[in-house]
Amino acid sequence: MAFSSELIDKYKEFKGYSQDKQVVADLENCIKSNISEIRKGKRHLTANQCIFICKEMGIDFKPELIQLAIERSKTKEEVSAWTEVAKKISAACVAGLLLITASFTQVQGAHLRIRYSL
Repeated sequence: MAFSSELIDKYKEFKGYSQDKQVVADLENCIKSNISEIRKGKRHLTANQCIFICKEMGIDFKPELIQLAIERSKTKEEVSAWTEVAKKISAACVAGLLLITASFTQVQGAHLRIRYSL
Protein backbone atom coordinates (compact mmCIF):
# COMPACT_ATOMS: atom_id res chain seq x y z
CA MET A 1 0.00 0.00 0.00
CA ALA A 2 1.26 3.49 -0.80
CA PHE A 3 2.27 6.04 1.83
CA SER A 4 -0.56 8.48 1.07
CA SER A 5 -3.17 5.76 1.41
CA GLU A 6 -1.62 4.53 4.66
CA LEU A 7 -1.58 8.05 6.09
CA ILE A 8 -5.26 8.46 5.22
CA ASP A 9 -6.02 5.16 6.96
CA LYS A 10 -4.11 6.26 10.07
CA TYR A 11 -6.02 9.55 10.05
CA LYS A 12 -9.36 7.74 9.69
CA GLU A 13 -8.48 5.49 12.61
CA PHE A 14 -7.30 8.45 14.72
CA LYS A 15 -10.51 10.40 14.08
CA GLY A 16 -12.75 7.35 14.38
CA TYR A 17 -13.98 7.76 10.81
CA SER A 18 -15.41 4.84 8.88
CA GLN A 19 -15.63 6.38 5.40
CA ASP A 20 -13.26 8.22 3.09
CA LYS A 21 -15.84 10.95 2.52
CA GLN A 22 -15.34 12.02 6.13
CA VAL A 23 -11.65 12.57 5.37
CA VAL A 24 -12.56 14.49 2.21
CA ALA A 25 -14.65 16.88 4.31
CA ASP A 26 -11.61 17.65 6.47
CA LEU A 27 -9.04 18.07 3.70
CA GLU A 28 -8.62 21.29 1.79
CA ASN A 29 -8.89 21.11 -2.03
CA CYS A 30 -9.92 17.46 -1.97
CA ILE A 31 -12.84 15.65 -3.57
CA LYS A 32 -13.91 12.03 -3.26
CA SER A 33 -12.36 11.08 -6.59
CA ASN A 34 -8.98 12.30 -5.28
CA ILE A 35 -9.12 9.74 -2.48
CA SER A 36 -10.14 7.02 -4.96
CA GLU A 37 -7.13 7.88 -7.13
CA ILE A 38 -4.86 7.88 -4.07
CA ARG A 39 -6.14 4.41 -3.18
CA LYS A 40 -5.38 3.22 -6.73
CA GLY A 41 -1.89 4.73 -6.62
CA LYS A 42 -2.58 7.22 -9.42
CA ARG A 43 -2.41 10.26 -7.15
CA HIS A 44 -0.71 11.37 -3.93
CA LEU A 45 -1.55 13.67 -1.07
CA THR A 46 -0.27 17.21 -1.44
CA ALA A 47 2.34 18.51 0.99
CA ASN A 48 -0.27 20.78 2.60
CA GLN A 49 -2.69 17.88 3.05
CA CYS A 50 0.07 15.77 4.59
CA ILE A 51 1.00 18.57 7.00
CA PHE A 52 -2.66 19.07 7.95
CA ILE A 53 -3.16 15.36 8.70
CA CYS A 54 0.03 15.16 10.75
CA LYS A 55 -0.84 18.26 12.78
CA GLU A 56 -4.33 16.92 13.44
CA MET A 57 -2.84 13.65 14.71
CA GLY A 58 -0.15 15.47 16.71
CA ILE A 59 2.82 13.91 14.93
CA ASP A 60 5.89 15.55 13.41
CA PHE A 61 5.21 16.23 9.75
CA LYS A 62 8.84 16.52 8.60
CA PRO A 63 9.56 12.77 8.37
CA GLU A 64 6.16 12.28 6.77
CA LEU A 65 6.98 14.87 4.09
CA ILE A 66 10.13 12.91 3.28
CA GLN A 67 8.07 9.74 2.92
CA LEU A 68 5.68 11.64 0.67
CA ALA A 69 8.62 12.83 -1.45
CA ILE A 70 9.85 9.24 -1.74
CA GLU A 71 6.38 8.13 -2.84
CA ARG A 72 6.16 10.91 -5.44
CA SER A 73 9.63 10.22 -6.85
CA LYS A 74 9.63 9.25 -10.49
CA THR A 75 13.13 7.79 -10.83
CA LYS A 76 15.26 5.40 -8.82
CA GLU A 77 17.80 8.18 -8.34
CA GLU A 78 15.18 10.39 -6.70
CA VAL A 79 14.06 7.55 -4.43
CA SER A 80 17.68 6.86 -3.52
CA ALA A 81 18.37 10.53 -2.76
CA TRP A 82 15.30 10.93 -0.54
CA THR A 83 16.04 7.64 1.22
CA GLU A 84 19.58 8.87 1.92
CA VAL A 85 18.18 12.12 3.37
CA ALA A 86 15.86 10.12 5.62
CA LYS A 87 18.76 7.95 6.83
CA LYS A 88 20.93 10.99 7.58
CA ILE A 89 18.16 12.66 9.54
CA SER A 90 17.52 9.45 11.44
CA ALA A 91 21.23 9.03 12.21
CA ALA A 92 21.46 12.64 13.42
CA CYS A 93 18.48 12.09 15.72
CA VAL A 94 20.03 8.92 17.18
CA ALA A 95 23.35 10.70 17.71
CA GLY A 96 21.55 13.56 19.45
CA LEU A 97 19.66 11.18 21.71
CA LEU A 98 22.86 9.37 22.61
CA LEU A 99 24.54 12.66 23.43
CA ILE A 100 21.64 13.76 25.62
CA THR A 101 21.52 10.37 27.35
CA ALA A 102 25.26 10.43 27.97
CA SER A 103 25.08 13.91 29.49
CA PHE A 104 22.47 12.79 32.04
CA THR A 105 23.98 9.41 32.85
CA GLN A 106 26.23 9.28 35.89
CA VAL A 107 29.54 7.63 35.33
CA GLN A 108 30.57 5.45 38.24
CA GLY A 109 34.16 4.53 38.06
CA ALA A 110 37.43 4.62 39.97
CA HIS A 111 36.32 7.10 42.66
CA LEU A 112 33.95 4.48 44.12
CA ARG A 113 36.64 1.81 44.20
CA ILE A 114 39.03 4.12 45.96
CA ARG A 115 36.46 5.08 48.60
CA TYR A 116 35.69 1.46 49.48
CA SER A 117 39.27 0.27 49.49
CA LEU A 118 40.32 2.71 52.28
